[in-house]
Amino acid sequence: MNLLRLNIWRKCILIGFIAAVIAMFSLDWGYHFHIGHVVRLFVGAVAFWVVVDRL
Repeated sequence: MNLLRLNIWRKCILIGFIAAVIAMFSLDWGYHFHIGHVVRLFVGAVAFWVVVDRL
């Protein structure tokens, strides 16, 4: 995947997904996050990716 060729919305989706995963596991929220949360976040990111693909 060539990141330079992606449109701005897809770049936002990728950056947002990576930032959310890093924030989940690096910030102390007082809640224990696990891989299931990452999977749900990934499914949401893929759904946005498909919606952007249809625009």
